[in-house]
Formats: sequence, C-alpha cells, structure tokens
Amino acid sequence: MSPASGSAPIAVFDLDGTLLAGDSTASWLSQLVFSSWLRGSVALVALPLCLLLIWWRASRWIGASVLLWIATVGYDQKALLESMDRFAKRFERGEVSLRWRNDGLKAMERHRSAGDRVLVVTAAPVWLAERLLGSRSPVLGSTLVRRWGGWVLGYHCYGKRKCQTLEQNGYGTAWDYAYTDSYDDAPLLAGASKRGFIVNARPGVLARLAAHGQSRISQLRWT
Repeated sequence: MSPASGSAPIAVFDLDGTLLAGDSTASWLSQLVFSSWLRGSVALVALPLCLLLIWWRASRWIGASVLLWIATVGYDQKALLESMDRFAKRFERGEVSLRWRNDGLKAMERHRSAGDRVLVVTAAPVWLAERLLGSRSPVLGSTLVRRWGGWVLGYHCYGKRKCQTLEQNGYGTAWDYAYTDSYDDAPLLAGASKRGFIVNARPGVLARLAAHGQSRISQLRWT
C-alpha cells in the first residue's frame, strides 16, 4: 500500500541510465582512480576480476566495493565528500562524460506540476547522488562505510532493495509511477500501481518483463 490513503501520487525515478546518460559512480571513481599512477595501476590489475564479480548479481557489491576501496583508500569522510563536491562541479561545467537526459528532467517536472511527489532511488552512493541532483528531488541510495582505511558499500540500494528502501523510508510497498532503464529494477516496476516505464531498453527487455506478468510497462526513448 501507499504511505497514506489520499496522499499525492508518487513518481519514482532511477538515476544512472535513466535521468543520467551514463553511470555517475563509475565516472566519479574514474576521476579518483586516475588522480594518481598508483591507484590507476592497482585498479587496472583488479578491474577484470571486479567486472566479473559485478556481472553476477549476488557478488556485485563485492566487485563494486573493491573498486571503491582502491579509489578512496586514505580518504576520511571530509576528503570523500570533497571529492564528490569537486566531481559535481565538473559535471555541472560539462567536464565529465556524463549528462542529464533532458526528457527525464522534463518528466520529473511534469509530475511535480501535476502535484505528484517525485523521488530518486538509486544504486549510486546517496552522498554522490544528492550532490548531482541538488534540489531537484529527495534521494534514496546506497550507503558507504569506512573499512581498512578506504570506503566500501554499506547498504547496496540495488534491485529489490530499492523497494525495501522505499518502504523503510515511509513510501509504502506500492507507488504510482516508476521509471528505470534496467531489467534489474523489475521489482521497482512491479510496485508501480499505475504505470511503469522502461527507458531506452535493450532488445528483449519488454518481452522478459511481460513474461513475468508485468504488462503495464511502457517503453520510452529519452535523449
């Protein structure tokens, strides 16, 4: 159920690949990793194994955490947040390989104009997503914790955990609209009581969703 009967409709948006053309975490980590030859060298050695771990859903958080640790070892929380601030400023100036999808921003504005509650739920670190989104929307995302002098994933807000995060933050177990680019967000789409939208989906994704009983999914092409 939604949080409160009669409350404003809720529109939930994914971030990477949906509102953003690109992966915010990968872009931020690349900036950190290649800031020094040592980090870059270690990351290049670890990358094949990390990509293999990321490919498998059950071990995705391990691969991501290894890359996070390599990129952030030696950073306290102040330095970590400052690195995100610098990245967000570079993003705003168009200096990174990441950009907003204008159609996504327009969709958010349409929902706000209709009186809907708009929020972003992402697997990206919530601290990073908040800096990129600014005042555009409340954000729910992954948490980071410090381990062995660097940072790793604490709570990975990914797949069905996005639904759990929504419920834990008072948004109930159903929302009205959901927008995502990923089949991994099938649980998020299933929770959309009015309409779910798949953005720039790869071939076969709609068929896979329909095969699992999700027939209220519309395909969008956003630029």
